[in-house]
Amino acid sequence: MSMKPVKTYDPRAERLLFDALKGKVRGRTELVKLTRADAVALTGMPSDQAEPALKSLVKTYRSHLAVTEEGEVVYEFDPSLERRDKVPLGERLRAAGQVAWRGFTFFFKIWIVVTLIAYVIAFIAMMISLMFAKSNDRNDRRGGGGDMFWIWYLLMPDLAPRGYGRQLQRPDDNRPKKRFYISVFDFVFGPKGKPLDPHESDKRMLAFLRDHKGRITTSELVALTGLSLDAADEELTRLTVEYDGEVEVAEDGTLIYVFAGIMTSAETAGTWWTWAWDKHEPQPALTGNTAGTNAAIAGFSGFNLLASLTVGPAFLHRIHLSGDPIATFFVTVFPLLFSMVFFAIPGGRYLVAKRRDKKRLKLELRRELLREIWTRPDDKFDPEALAKTAAERSKQPLETSKKALEVLLAELEGDVETDAEGRLRYTFPRITVEKKAIAASRAAAPVLELGKVVFSSEDEQPAS
Repeated sequence: MSMKPVKTYDPRAERLLFDALKGKVRGRTELVKLTRADAVALTGMPSDQAEPALKSLVKTYRSHLAVTEEGEVVYEFDPSLERRDKVPLGERLRAAGQVAWRGFTFFFKIWIVVTLIAYVIAFIAMMISLMFAKSNDRNDRRGGGGDMFWIWYLLMPDLAPRGYGRQLQRPDDNRPKKRFYISVFDFVFGPKGKPLDPHESDKRMLAFLRDHKGRITTSELVALTGLSLDAADEELTRLTVEYDGEVEVAEDGTLIYVFAGIMTSAETAGTWWTWAWDKHEPQPALTGNTAGTNAAIAGFSGFNLLASLTVGPAFLHRIHLSGDPIATFFVTVFPLLFSMVFFAIPGGRYLVAKRRDKKRLKLELRRELLREIWTRPDDKFDPEALAKTAAERSKQPLETSKKALEVLLAELEGDVETDAEGRLRYTFPRITVEKKAIAASRAAAPVLELGKVVFSSEDEQPAS
């Protein structure tokens, strides 16, 4: 009895095939296509090594999968041989900027703790000293600002000097849920968001597959993610390699991606999925503080800014240090720079947030258009009515909706027709065809269930 060869991954085979592939793509602009037989012929490697090497290259480099009428898989590589995980220069610069920003954030938070409240106390002390300048006794008693550390305790109790604020402590049930200094940090840098799960999109797609017999088409991934057809096709190629999927060809030529290996389950996995238009992305809070808290924070920093221009110079003049560069720097220049940066950062964040909100609204508009097209793929759409419906739902201008529709028409390989009255109508035949093909494929697919357990190590536990 002959044994089927075991397909094993060999890094040397992958390097050999990659070198051969580089020779084929030289000077090419179109996709470079390979079958498993081509890989064997190019490298002389055994066929049981060719397929794992090809799949590994598909996983690593930008590529697509195609299937012939006979069921032969064709691997199509971008001639640039660009890695999927290649980080563009713009992203590398953004990553470097994020590292620098985190360092600056840490530094400036320390600066806030040391400067904001300390200078409020210092400037109030200077004001008191100037107000009572004519009374030597009062100057002696109040020139340093008196016992004013209660301000520090009130605003930053966790950082106040030991022993302060016992009389000001509130009962636990009346304490504010958010410390003031945390509100200050959020005013400047924004509240911390939830940590992002890098596998969230894959988990949503896998949850969809488990609910739909492990089968999906390119247009369905578009409806799940909002991607273009080209981007969804490339993403499905990656997922096919990552999760050991296969590609089937329906009678009408539709490619159906099958992931049978993820279907058997011991119990409900607890994952979920949504269509792209049902995934709402609320606008993130700019500070996460109440209006009153933001006003108080702005008031303290604004006080420091004004005091650095007025109280500070007057106090230096009174104690005859107006010409001293060190005293001038720490009493006027330093708090002035701090206050300017303190207001500049949230101001910049506000502008960035406005730009992101515009992108978010455009994405919502695109998703609303997708909703209408996906739920009624057989319709011949009046473009004016379709754009108007999406504009009203997403609260976007009609002209913006019309432009988004034109982009989507091209991305979804839609057609433009005229009816009997000569009016333009948009149709999306590819979505219609793929919906019918995937429905037939799922109807014919077997139900994969976990078999009966014939052995469990739990049964081998010794009796107590």
